[in-house]
Amino acid sequence: MPRVSSPDVGAAVPDGLASTAYDDRVFEIAIRQSLAQIELSHLSLPSVLPAQFAEPSGFPHGQWSSVFAAPVGEDASPVSQVSNNDSGKHDAEKSKADRFVSPLIDLSKAELASNHCDFSTVCLPTGGNGIDAAEEAFPYDSKRDVPTQHPWVEWGRVWYGDGITPRGIDLFGPMNLVRPKFYVYGDFRTAIASGRNAVARTDNWANRLNLDMDLQITDTERFHTFIGPLDKQNRFTRWELVDGDLQYRNEMNWTPATGFFEGDMGSILGALAGQSSPFELPVTAGLVPLLFQNGIWMEDAVSGMAFSLPAKHSRLLNWSNVDWTFFAAFDQVNSPAFRDNNDAQVYGTAAFIEAYGGYIEAGYAYLNVRHDDSLSYHNATVSFTRRYFDRVSNSIRVIVNTGQDGDRLSRTADGGLLLIENSLITATPLTFVPYANVFYGWGRPQSVARAATSGGVLRNTGINFDTDGVNGFATLDTSAADTLGGSIGVDLIGESLDRQLLLEFSYLTPHADRAIAKGDQYAVGARYQFPVTNATLLRFDVMHGWRENDRDVYGTRMEYRWKF
Repeated sequence: MPRVSSPDVGAAVPDGLASTAYDDRVFEIAIRQSLAQIELSHLSLPSVLPAQFAEPSGFPHGQWSSVFAAPVGEDASPVSQVSNNDSGKHDAEKSKADRFVSPLIDLSKAELASNHCDFSTVCLPTGGNGIDAAEEAFPYDSKRDVPTQHPWVEWGRVWYGDGITPRGIDLFGPMNLVRPKFYVYGDFRTAIASGRNAVARTDNWANRLNLDMDLQITDTERFHTFIGPLDKQNRFTRWELVDGDLQYRNEMNWTPATGFFEGDMGSILGALAGQSSPFELPVTAGLVPLLFQNGIWMEDAVSGMAFSLPAKHSRLLNWSNVDWTFFAAFDQVNSPAFRDNNDAQVYGTAAFIEAYGGYIEAGYAYLNVRHDDSLSYHNATVSFTRRYFDRVSNSIRVIVNTGQDGDRLSRTADGGLLLIENSLITATPLTFVPYANVFYGWGRPQSVARAATSGGVLRNTGINFDTDGVNGFATLDTSAADTLGGSIGVDLIGESLDRQLLLEFSYLTPHADRAIAKGDQYAVGARYQFPVTNATLLRFDVMHGWRENDRDVYGTRMEYRWKF
């Protein structure tokens, strides 16, 4: 049976004949019977076939035109008519010579065979004839520019620019061209808050400016630094009300919070040898920000170095993708476990594994304390995240601290934390997300390192444990020291994903003698935020916490944030 390719879209269609464009799809069509006897017996077509219907290679020579010249209305098969040499019958039918069957047929009436490349045997919109030019152009005509906030400083290549990337400069080799660019970007946050946190009243208008400066050398190498010029030692430039007196606090500080080099040794060495990268080995050194397990196990900028072995796998262990990072920090290690950030050195590793239908994160670090070896300790963690029954997203995390000597009550990092995070997948998973997070802490669990502005180890348990990072907004106890508790809430997102409302209830209770909390603690909290423009947003927070044997905490705040 012959295969018929699609006709030229620009070909003229005889009056009264409906045509359907079918994008060069290949169909098995019973062409002789459907064309010669059944489908188009009522059509009158020109005696000369258009040029685009040339004889295909699959037909015996000379029989293609005979198929379409077959007289209509005869009972004989098209094959017998093609081979008929009866000149009398030929003369009798000569008056019908102008009646041909055109390959511009209505495919909805043709006999089709399923194609394994299609989702069904009917690959065309039903009920339509020909080509809708407006519909064809819609994917292009409907495109529009997406508003993009450009950096404050934009030297070199344009941020999200259009066109072809210009050829780079051959300084380190043709396989690692230099394409220099320099950006300064970040955000500005200004917020007014009133209330009381665990320390004192918080009636202030505070400001925070985050500036990232990025010098890109090649596509894989860069220098980066971060500065917070309006904050110093976790205090932000502000106006505050103290006993009815409005005071201005200047916390200007231009000391970099981070400053590091980042690159790929494979690209560097390969370019020097005049070849493409023979391996991948990302490296970084300097005052490096390290964040593991969403900031729970570690969130700090430390003086040190790190490298990774990316995109590995293991058939033996059934691991489909593994990234393995090794790091060392020699200074600037912030932790409540130490007297100051110059006390400890850290040597550790962290693994990121896709396996067993989920995602595994594991890590180990040894913290060596210079002035007091009894405070040195081991910090290990593991977590597993996956979805169950297509209804529950679950993460289970464990952090264990061990190795400190001395009296148990004097140990600063001794114990552990079990944290279980859950969210329900509803019928509208993007706009309605109920969640329930619970924790159990024993002893004095610690992260490897935590910057002062990153809050406590429980910050991700809920908004009633999360610091705002500007005003000193109230939270419940975030240490997890000999306490257990959790948060339940609901995350409501606008239909256009353009606003968010969080409602939450939280609770914790001490269960042993090393707890920092003096009794049971409860809190209710809410957060609402929405964008004003593509670069700005407004956020509102409110919470009230009841603390047994201690002062209650509470507060309201409003924040304006501008990203650039």
